[in-house]
Amino acid sequence: MSDRVGDLRTDVDRRLLPVWSTMGLFLAIQIVDQLLSRRVTLTVVADDPARQHAIDLLERLTGIAFIVVAVAVVVAALARLRPTWMNRILIAYLVLATANLMLNVVTMIATAQFEPAEQLHLMWDVALVYANTVLVFAVWYRLLDTELEHGAFEFPEDPKRPDRVPGWIEYIFLSFNTNATFGPTVETVHSRIAKVMMMLQTSMSLLILVVLVARIVGLGN
Repeated sequence: MSDRVGDLRTDVDRRLLPVWSTMGLFLAIQIVDQLLSRRVTLTVVADDPARQHAIDLLERLTGIAFIVVAVAVVVAALARLRPTWMNRILIAYLVLATANLMLNVVTMIATAQFEPAEQLHLMWDVALVYANTVLVFAVWYRLLDTELEHGAFEFPEDPKRPDRVPGWIEYIFLSFNTNATFGPTVETVHSRIAKVMMMLQTSMSLLILVVLVARIVGLGN
């Protein structure tokens, strides 16, 4: 009986994300997301009211969701409560942030005309998209790893600290490698959902690096 209680407690602890570092990462996602949405609406779709309205709507929804998440997490932290349902709130916000990211990427890809004066601005946009993609999918990977019963990833063991639990840096590293090398390097992927998410991230990374960077080179020529 005690072993079962211990296993349940271990499972609950595994699903609880660190409060302040998690909020810091979500704040970074929100800031980059807002900057990217503003850049796209000001420079890319300034003459497309329908698409601009869609981006503005998602931006507002994402902002409201972030405020709800921040208030819920801060109140829970002050009350010293860490309910496991908090992850559901984080996932709801992350769905909106991912949709906003995808809409911004598709908008930038679908826009055929850029003024030559916007070359440096477009490089800044690509950097924002790249950073936002890394951060958003890093959170997805950690949530999948904590919410799925048997986890989603297997990280290599640290010989000096065999009991070390993967932290945010490991998931950001995984996401960055998926962006840069189009797949994991040393991690093993067990979950089909995680594999689908990684394919989505790789597809977005290819669009960013191939289409948008090629467009920048074309503007320079």
